[in-house]
Amino acid sequence: MKKFIIIGGVLGIVGVMLAFLLFSSLDSIITEAVEHFGSEITKTEVSLDKTVISATTGKGSLYGLKVANPKPFKTPSAFEFSEVSLTLDIASITKDTVVIKEIVIAGPEITYEVGANGSNIDAIKKNVDSYSTPSKSDPYEKKEVEPSDKKQKKLIIEKLIIRDGKINISASFLNGKSMSVSLPGLNLNDIGKDKGGATPSEVTNKIITSLRQNINKAVGTLGLDQAKKAIEGVAKDLKGKLEKGIGDPEKLLDGKAEDIGNAIKGLF
Repeated sequence: MKKFIIIGGVLGIVGVMLAFLLFSSLDSIITEAVEHFGSEITKTEVSLDKTVISATTGKGSLYGLKVANPKPFKTPSAFEFSEVSLTLDIASITKDTVVIKEIVIAGPEITYEVGANGSNIDAIKKNVDSYSTPSKSDPYEKKEVEPSDKKQKKLIIEKLIIRDGKINISASFLNGKSMSVSLPGLNLNDIGKDKGGATPSEVTNKIITSLRQNINKAVGTLGLDQAKKAIEGVAKDLKGKLEKGIGDPEKLLDGKAEDIGNAIKGLF
């Protein structure tokens, strides 16, 4: 009997030590997980300055979270979150499914860059989609993705709030002018709850899909597409006339420059 008591005591001490090690390194574990899985899922660099989480209350913040732009986009980042507040269910940390009670992202900075084949936000969404659903053309890709997801802890996010965000517009046809628009607020509830937990890629897909809808809705009010088409039409007309030798080149350039300027002014 005494032997079992001693063994039980030793096991209890080991358990306490393991729990202490887990919770004392919780900040670094979260930072590494966000950077690793974030970069893997979005196929671009995701960086996080630091994480501070209370091991007793589960409340804390992520500081300096940044999602870089994929190639060939030129602006340094797509998303910048100076602080992300969250509350974890501490009891779930050691379980297969981690429960996050609340995430609040206040004042995010988003850069919407227009490229030849769409925006940077569209490109990141495609990357997330391709991670979740490997292409049929590469039969080996799926074998790489599925085991990775199976090893990951699953997540349930009971409440996600994004508010007071700003979208900065970057497009070559704006001729150096800057534009910005407010990001509509976003509230999502019970992500992954209906299936007992979602993988990090499923959570990312859910958030980026909803966020992209709000971004496109806000940017759509600026009439960028119409301005781009107008400018492309002016440039095409100018090119055709110059090639055919119609009119005075200098006057044509001056006139078309004014047309392009008017198209840009219509956005402001």
